[in-house]
Amino acid sequence: MSVLSFSLWLSASLPGALVTAALLTQPAEQAKWQLNSDPFYCQLQQQVRGLGQVSFALEPGQPLRLNLALAQPHAELQQVSVMARPADWQSTQPVAAQQYVAELYQDSEVSFLQAALPLLHQLQQGAWLQFDLGDAQQQLVLTSVRAADAVDKFQGCVAQMSPLSWQQARDTEIYFASGKRQVDRQQLPGLQKLARYLQLDNSIKKILIDGHTDDVGTPLANRMLSQERADEVASRLIELGVKASMLEIRAHGNRYPLLPAQGKAEQSNRRVSIRLIRTTS
Repeated sequence: MSVLSFSLWLSASLPGALVTAALLTQPAEQAKWQLNSDPFYCQLQQQVRGLGQVSFALEPGQPLRLNLALAQPHAELQQVSVMARPADWQSTQPVAAQQYVAELYQDSEVSFLQAALPLLHQLQQGAWLQFDLGDAQQQLVLTSVRAADAVDKFQGCVAQMSPLSWQQARDTEIYFASGKRQVDRQQLPGLQKLARYLQLDNSIKKILIDGHTDDVGTPLANRMLSQERADEVASRLIELGVKASMLEIRAHGNRYPLLPAQGKAEQSNRRVSIRLIRTTS
Protein backbone atom coordinates (compact mmCIF):
# COMPACT_ATOMS: atom_id res chain seq x y z
CA MET A 1 0.00 0.00 0.00
CA SER A 2 1.47 3.36 -1.01
CA VAL A 3 1.67 6.38 1.28
CA LEU A 4 -1.11 8.10 -0.69
CA SER A 5 -3.44 5.09 -0.64
CA PHE A 6 -2.75 4.59 3.06
CA SER A 7 -3.79 8.20 3.72
CA LEU A 8 -6.97 7.76 1.67
CA TRP A 9 -7.70 4.49 3.48
CA LEU A 10 -7.39 6.26 6.84
CA SER A 11 -9.81 8.96 5.72
CA ALA A 12 -12.36 6.42 4.48
CA SER A 13 -12.00 4.01 7.39
CA LEU A 14 -12.22 6.37 10.34
CA PRO A 15 -15.42 8.45 10.26
CA GLY A 16 -15.51 10.74 13.29
CA ALA A 17 -11.72 10.81 13.68
CA LEU A 18 -9.70 13.95 13.06
CA VAL A 19 -7.89 13.23 9.77
CA THR A 20 -5.76 15.46 7.58
CA ALA A 21 -3.72 14.36 4.60
CA ALA A 22 -1.04 13.10 7.00
CA LEU A 23 -2.51 12.96 10.48
CA LEU A 24 -5.02 10.81 12.36
CA THR A 25 -5.89 11.75 15.92
CA GLN A 26 -7.94 9.30 17.96
CA PRO A 27 -11.06 11.14 19.21
CA ALA A 28 -10.98 11.64 22.98
CA GLU A 29 -14.34 9.90 23.45
CA GLN A 30 -12.83 6.75 21.91
CA ALA A 31 -9.53 6.94 23.79
CA LYS A 32 -10.30 4.21 26.29
CA TRP A 33 -7.71 1.73 27.54
CA GLN A 34 -8.98 -1.78 28.25
CA LEU A 35 -7.20 -4.37 30.41
CA ASN A 36 -7.21 -8.03 29.36
CA SER A 37 -5.58 -10.22 31.96
CA ASP A 38 -5.00 -13.67 33.39
CA PRO A 39 -2.10 -15.11 35.42
CA PHE A 40 -0.09 -15.65 32.23
CA TYR A 41 -0.93 -12.56 30.17
CA CYS A 42 -1.42 -8.84 30.77
CA GLN A 43 -2.55 -6.59 27.93
CA LEU A 44 -3.51 -2.92 28.04
CA GLN A 45 -5.10 -2.07 24.71
CA GLN A 46 -6.84 0.75 22.93
CA GLN A 47 -8.89 0.16 19.80
CA VAL A 48 -8.58 2.60 16.91
CA ARG A 49 -11.79 2.19 14.97
CA GLY A 50 -11.22 1.03 11.41
CA LEU A 51 -7.44 0.95 11.86
CA GLY A 52 -6.65 -1.72 14.45
CA GLN A 53 -5.30 -1.51 17.98
CA VAL A 54 -2.39 -0.33 20.09
CA SER A 55 -1.42 -2.42 23.10
CA PHE A 56 1.13 -2.93 25.84
CA ALA A 57 1.51 -6.68 26.40
CA LEU A 58 3.52 -8.83 28.77
CA GLU A 59 3.89 -12.61 29.18
CA PRO A 60 6.06 -14.51 31.69
CA GLY A 61 9.63 -14.78 30.55
CA GLN A 62 9.13 -12.24 27.74
CA PRO A 63 9.95 -8.53 27.51
CA LEU A 64 7.22 -5.92 27.67
CA ARG A 65 6.04 -5.01 24.17
CA LEU A 66 4.26 -2.04 22.67
CA ASN A 67 2.33 -3.32 19.64
CA LEU A 68 0.64 -1.55 16.76
CA ALA A 69 -1.62 -4.03 14.95
CA LEU A 70 -3.43 -2.86 11.81
CA ALA A 71 -6.80 -4.40 10.99
CA GLN A 72 -5.75 -5.20 7.42
CA PRO A 73 -2.44 -6.52 6.03
CA HIS A 74 0.04 -3.91 4.83
CA ALA A 75 3.08 -5.56 3.31
CA GLU A 76 4.80 -2.24 2.57
CA LEU A 77 4.57 -0.93 6.12
CA GLN A 78 8.17 -0.25 7.14
CA GLN A 79 10.25 1.91 9.48
CA VAL A 80 7.47 2.66 11.96
CA SER A 81 8.45 4.82 14.92
CA VAL A 82 6.77 6.07 18.09
CA MET A 83 7.31 8.82 20.64
CA ALA A 84 5.48 10.39 23.56
CA ARG A 85 4.01 13.86 23.09
CA PRO A 86 2.24 16.21 25.49
CA ALA A 87 -1.51 15.90 25.70
CA ASP A 88 -3.38 18.96 24.47
CA TRP A 89 -3.92 20.09 28.06
CA GLN A 90 -0.24 19.73 29.00
CA SER A 91 2.06 22.70 28.53
CA THR A 92 5.25 20.62 28.52
CA GLN A 93 6.28 17.03 28.05
CA PRO A 94 6.73 15.24 31.46
CA VAL A 95 9.90 13.54 30.16
CA ALA A 96 12.16 14.56 27.29
CA ALA A 97 10.76 13.17 24.04
CA GLN A 98 12.61 10.34 22.33
CA GLN A 99 11.70 8.65 19.10
CA TYR A 100 11.87 4.86 18.99
CA VAL A 101 11.91 2.65 15.89
CA ALA A 102 10.02 -0.66 15.88
CA GLU A 103 12.24 -3.71 16.22
CA LEU A 104 9.81 -6.37 14.96
CA TYR A 105 7.68 -6.35 11.80
CA GLN A 106 5.25 -9.15 10.96
CA ASP A 107 2.52 -8.75 8.35
CA SER A 108 0.28 -5.97 9.67
CA GLU A 109 1.79 -5.76 13.18
CA VAL A 110 4.87 -3.98 14.47
CA SER A 111 6.34 -4.26 17.96
CA PHE A 112 8.51 -1.95 20.05
CA LEU A 113 10.68 -3.46 22.81
CA GLN A 114 13.04 -0.71 23.91
CA ALA A 115 10.23 1.86 23.87
CA ALA A 116 7.61 -0.10 25.80
CA LEU A 117 8.59 0.58 29.42
CA PRO A 118 9.55 4.28 29.14
CA LEU A 119 6.43 5.04 27.09
CA LEU A 120 4.23 3.19 29.58
CA HIS A 121 5.64 5.44 32.31
CA GLN A 122 5.04 8.57 30.21
CA LEU A 123 1.52 7.40 29.43
CA GLN A 124 0.95 7.16 33.19
CA GLN A 125 1.96 10.81 33.45
CA GLY A 126 -0.67 11.84 30.91
CA ALA A 127 1.32 11.85 27.67
CA TRP A 128 -0.12 10.76 24.35
CA LEU A 129 1.57 8.42 21.86
CA GLN A 130 2.45 9.47 18.34
CA PHE A 131 3.19 6.83 15.71
CA ASP A 132 4.94 7.73 12.45
CA LEU A 133 4.18 5.22 9.71
CA GLY A 134 6.23 4.62 6.59
CA ASP A 135 8.22 7.70 5.64
CA ALA A 136 7.05 9.61 8.76
CA GLN A 137 4.52 11.64 6.73
CA GLN A 138 1.65 9.53 8.03
CA GLN A 139 1.00 9.89 11.76
CA LEU A 140 -1.36 8.38 14.31
CA VAL A 141 -1.82 10.31 17.55
CA LEU A 142 -3.22 8.07 20.26
CA THR A 143 -5.00 10.18 22.85
CA SER A 144 -5.66 8.93 26.38
CA VAL A 145 -8.32 9.41 29.02
CA ARG A 146 -7.64 8.35 32.63
CA ALA A 147 -4.43 6.69 31.48
CA ALA A 148 -2.91 6.72 34.98
CA ASP A 149 -5.73 4.51 36.30
CA ALA A 150 -5.36 2.14 33.34
CA VAL A 151 -1.60 1.82 33.84
CA ASP A 152 -2.11 1.20 37.57
CA LYS A 153 -4.44 -1.70 36.76
CA PHE A 154 -1.94 -3.07 34.24
CA GLN A 155 0.84 -2.93 36.84
CA GLY A 156 -1.45 -4.72 39.29
CA CYS A 157 -1.90 -7.49 36.73
CA VAL A 158 1.87 -7.74 36.27
CA ALA A 159 2.39 -8.00 40.04
CA GLN A 160 0.09 -11.03 40.14
CA MET A 161 1.48 -12.68 37.01
CA SER A 162 3.16 -16.07 37.09
CA PRO A 163 6.93 -15.71 37.52
CA LEU A 164 7.48 -18.44 34.91
CA SER A 165 6.16 -19.37 31.50
CA TRP A 166 5.20 -22.96 30.66
CA GLN A 167 8.42 -23.31 28.68
CA GLN A 168 10.44 -22.25 31.73
CA ALA A 169 8.47 -24.29 34.27
CA ARG A 170 7.96 -27.64 32.54
CA ASP A 171 11.54 -28.89 33.09
CA THR A 172 13.66 -27.88 36.09
CA GLU A 173 17.03 -29.22 37.23
CA ILE A 174 18.34 -28.90 40.80
CA TYR A 175 22.07 -29.68 41.10
CA PHE A 176 23.91 -30.92 44.19
CA ALA A 177 27.47 -30.81 45.43
CA SER A 178 29.24 -34.14 45.77
CA GLY A 179 27.69 -36.22 48.57
CA LYS A 180 25.13 -33.48 49.42
CA ARG A 181 21.42 -34.06 49.68
CA GLN A 182 20.04 -30.72 50.95
CA VAL A 183 18.68 -27.89 48.81
CA ASP A 184 20.78 -24.79 49.47
CA ARG A 185 19.62 -21.19 49.86
CA GLN A 186 20.56 -20.22 46.32
CA GLN A 187 18.19 -22.86 44.92
CA LEU A 188 15.16 -21.90 47.02
CA PRO A 189 14.04 -18.91 44.90
CA GLY A 190 13.78 -21.16 41.85
CA LEU A 191 11.60 -23.64 43.76
CA GLN A 192 9.46 -20.78 45.07
CA LYS A 193 8.83 -19.56 41.53
CA LEU A 194 7.95 -23.08 40.43
CA ALA A 195 5.54 -23.50 43.35
CA ARG A 196 3.87 -20.20 42.45
CA TYR A 197 3.51 -21.36 38.86
CA LEU A 198 1.88 -24.59 40.03
CA GLN A 199 -0.65 -22.61 42.05
CA LEU A 200 -1.71 -20.73 38.90
CA ASP A 201 -1.70 -23.44 36.22
CA ASN A 202 -4.69 -25.71 36.78
CA SER A 203 -3.76 -27.92 33.83
CA ILE A 204 -0.89 -29.64 35.67
CA LYS A 205 -1.96 -33.15 36.65
CA LYS A 206 1.35 -34.70 37.76
CA ILE A 207 4.84 -33.67 38.83
CA LEU A 208 7.65 -36.14 38.22
CA ILE A 209 10.62 -35.82 40.59
CA ASP A 210 13.62 -37.92 39.55
CA GLY A 211 16.75 -38.20 41.69
CA HIS A 212 20.18 -38.88 40.16
CA THR A 213 23.80 -39.17 41.27
CA ASP A 214 27.22 -39.18 39.68
CA ASP A 215 29.25 -42.34 39.11
CA VAL A 216 31.20 -42.27 42.40
CA GLY A 217 30.28 -44.94 44.97
CA THR A 218 28.42 -48.23 44.88
CA PRO A 219 25.15 -48.66 42.99
CA LEU A 220 23.24 -49.21 46.27
CA ALA A 221 24.69 -46.11 47.92
CA ASN A 222 23.95 -44.02 44.84
CA ARG A 223 20.38 -45.31 44.69
CA MET A 224 19.81 -44.31 48.31
CA LEU A 225 21.44 -40.89 47.78
CA SER A 226 19.28 -40.18 44.74
CA GLN A 227 16.19 -41.11 46.76
CA GLU A 228 17.17 -38.70 49.53
CA ARG A 229 17.75 -35.90 47.06
CA ALA A 230 14.40 -36.47 45.38
CA ASP A 231 12.64 -36.63 48.76
CA GLU A 232 14.33 -33.38 49.78
CA VAL A 233 13.09 -31.51 46.71
CA ALA A 234 9.60 -32.98 47.12
CA SER A 235 9.50 -31.87 50.77
CA ARG A 236 10.48 -28.36 49.81
CA LEU A 237 7.70 -28.16 47.22
CA ILE A 238 5.15 -29.45 49.73
CA GLU A 239 6.31 -26.80 52.23
CA LEU A 240 5.69 -24.21 49.51
CA GLY A 241 2.09 -25.34 49.05
CA VAL A 242 2.30 -27.99 46.33
CA LYS A 243 -0.07 -30.92 46.89
CA ALA A 244 1.75 -34.12 47.82
CA SER A 245 -0.76 -36.14 45.80
CA MET A 246 0.57 -34.55 42.59
CA LEU A 247 4.13 -35.74 43.18
CA GLU A 248 5.63 -38.92 41.76
CA ILE A 249 9.10 -39.53 43.22
CA ARG A 250 11.63 -41.83 41.59
CA ALA A 251 15.26 -42.67 42.42
CA HIS A 252 17.65 -43.72 39.65
CA GLY A 253 21.09 -43.61 41.25
CA ASN A 254 23.73 -43.26 38.54
CA ARG A 255 21.83 -45.14 35.83
CA TYR A 256 20.94 -42.12 33.65
CA PRO A 257 23.93 -39.75 33.51
CA LEU A 258 23.75 -36.60 31.41
CA LEU A 259 27.47 -36.94 30.76
CA PRO A 260 29.56 -40.12 30.94
CA ALA A 261 31.88 -39.90 33.96
CA GLN A 262 33.17 -43.44 34.72
CA GLY A 263 34.06 -42.97 38.34
CA LYS A 264 34.42 -39.19 38.22
CA ALA A 265 32.33 -36.72 40.23
CA GLU A 266 30.53 -35.15 37.27
CA GLN A 267 28.34 -32.35 38.67
CA SER A 268 25.73 -32.35 35.89
CA ASN A 269 24.83 -35.93 36.90
CA ARG A 270 24.18 -34.98 40.55
CA ARG A 271 20.71 -33.62 40.07
CA VAL A 272 17.02 -33.83 40.71
CA SER A 273 14.86 -33.35 37.62
CA ILE A 274 11.37 -31.88 38.00
CA ARG A 275 9.05 -32.42 35.05
CA LEU A 276 5.46 -31.17 34.82
CA ILE A 277 2.76 -33.21 33.08
CA ARG A 278 -0.27 -31.38 31.74
CA THR A 279 -3.74 -32.70 31.13
CA THR A 280 -4.57 -33.22 27.46
CA SER A 281 -7.59 -31.42 26.09
